Amino acid sequence: IYTAKMTLTKLNFITGNKNKLLEVRAILGKVIEVDNQEVDVPEIQGTIEEIAKEKARRAAEAVISP
Repeated sequence: IYTAKMTLTKLNFITGNKNKLLEVRAILGKVIEVDNQEVDVPEIQGTIEEIAKEKARRAAEAVISP
């Protein structure tokens, strides 16, 4: 959990899509460092929230990092 006193300075962006990475870096690059790792996360079905939560969980397990 992040509090108002904590500042996020680095983002670990999980994607193999180079265009997505370029777009995120263009948007956030001056505010936050954007690192990238490509992780094969299986496509799952469900609500947007369920999919996002499960993909984030699996990616975090694969890179051993939030």
